[in-house]
Amino acid sequence: MSKFNLKHFYHFCSQLRIETKEQGLRKMDELLGTQTYVMDEIAKGLKDDKHFFVILKGRQLGITTISLALDLYWQFTHPGWQGTLVSDSEENRDMFRSTLDMYMQGLAKQYKIPLVAHNRNQMVLKNRSRLFYQVAGNKARLGQGKAITYLHGTEAASWQNEEGLASLIASLAENNPERLYIFESTARGFNSFHEMYTTAKRSKSQVAIFCGWWRNQFYSADPDGQIYKVYWDGRLTPEEKDWVKDIKKLYNVTINSRQMAWWRWKMHEGIKDEDLMYQEFPPTEDYAFVMTGTSFFSNARCTDAAKESKRHLPATYRYAFGQLFQDTEVLKSTERLATLKIWEEPVNNGHYVIGADPAYGSSDWADRFCIQVYRCYADGLDQVAEFATSDLNTYQFAWVIAHLAGAYKNAILNLEINGPGQAVYNELTNLRRMASAMEGASGRGLMDVLGSMQNYIWRRNDSLSGPSNSKGWMTTQSTKERMMSYMKDFFERQMMNIYSMDCLDEMKTIVRDGGSILAPGRNKDDRVIASALAVVAFAEQLQPRLIMSRETRAVSKANEDKTPEEISIGRNVSDYLKRVGLYGS
Repeated sequence: MSKFNLKHFYHFCSQLRIETKEQGLRKMDELLGTQTYVMDEIAKGLKDDKHFFVILKGRQLGITTISLALDLYWQFTHPGWQGTLVSDSEENRDMFRSTLDMYMQGLAKQYKIPLVAHNRNQMVLKNRSRLFYQVAGNKARLGQGKAITYLHGTEAASWQNEEGLASLIASLAENNPERLYIFESTARGFNSFHEMYTTAKRSKSQVAIFCGWWRNQFYSADPDGQIYKVYWDGRLTPEEKDWVKDIKKLYNVTINSRQMAWWRWKMHEGIKDEDLMYQEFPPTEDYAFVMTGTSFFSNARCTDAAKESKRHLPATYRYAFGQLFQDTEVLKSTERLATLKIWEEPVNNGHYVIGADPAYGSSDWADRFCIQVYRCYADGLDQVAEFATSDLNTYQFAWVIAHLAGAYKNAILNLEINGPGQAVYNELTNLRRMASAMEGASGRGLMDVLGSMQNYIWRRNDSLSGPSNSKGWMTTQSTKERMMSYMKDFFERQMMNIYSMDCLDEMKTIVRDGGSILAPGRNKDDRVIASALAVVAFAEQLQPRLIMSRETRAVSKANEDKTPEEISIGRNVSDYLKRVGLYGS
């Protein structure tokens, strides 16, 4: 466990001379609230034996400045240390080297370790510690040949070299109790840094830190000044109310009128663009990762859906496979190990669609097997189950499909048949043959499972001949546009309820880039594609039937407590009333 003496570090900082935007050259003896917050969080993490920190920040919050001070302090207090400072460009590398040089020059002798060498490649100290200077964009193998025990990566969202990042992380020491690794950056859309931040949030051994602009005490208008009088009118806009409430709920910080006046002034007279303001000075982490003007799904709708999803907690399970389909078991599991999430148990009278996307079926980066199950009504569809994992075989994926289709009867399956999808379909066909050959209850049970499952019948929208005999879905640029547009329409019209936070997170990364709809870089879209496969089956084959039979959410919920006989009698009565003209057609 590392011991980080914050009091000692802050005293060290007070001896450094820095160049500030507002006060010129001065000592770093009055720290910003943003700076102390981040250092406090790092100290807490180290105390809990966590050594990997991912910091999401806004603009001009002083995080890089104090992190550079920490770079120097850590090398001073850890003899024989090997650290690295990784920047996004050569220009920034040279600027940071110059900053550290000025820090050294301004320090009194009792506070510093003498230099042995300091050039554009490294800083070497007399205590045998060294700090390497590296640029993320110009080398494929960052960290190769170096045993790194300290790392400071700055503006990591601008790093273009994903292979280099993987190499760098692989070079980090894993057991040294004094190791410290910091990545800090503003957000620039859904990229490798977004993935890194999301991973840190979910990890038990990493720490994700969000540092909002409102922690900077200088981002506040003087209540007697002109800015406050012009920009504070005594009320919040609806969107401001939302994020002010979120800041209080997520971070336990109350935003005051002086901060709101500064925010509005900065947006109207400084940034002059609301979307860009949210990206550069995000109120919450969700606002930081915004792809201005390119997001395929509405960010506001995704945010609303995320809030709603927190009220719908799933039951979590994992599959255990044997040699045969009949040996497949579903076991209760923790959320971290779960591969299957259930929001609603099967309902006998329900109608369902199942979207199934095998690994590498829809794209080269889609490395997870995913199944989405939605319960369907005339007026929309609700997510009831999700299966996702990268650790699976095609035959096992077919078994999971068969298992879920057997549980959620009256289901239409839409399987992506690109890539390994054909092998999955063949295994489902083999299961049918095996069921026919089996005797006794086992064979009948398997036939019941497979018999309740219908396949999506492929058709071209420009064809006059109706559906073909082809089963499943083949994703191309034009068919992807078709299914994704269906999903976007149903979702943004609030006819589609998605409860999986993982799916909603993937949806936020989907962009329209020219004529393509995709998750840029190495972002994943497996859950989104599986949902879109389910939606296109609903829109084209199931919803028209449900509209004709008027099976809305309200009617379906009312029918849940009725027996099939009661439902049949009710339908006969309504059919009779239609015939005699007493019930609208």
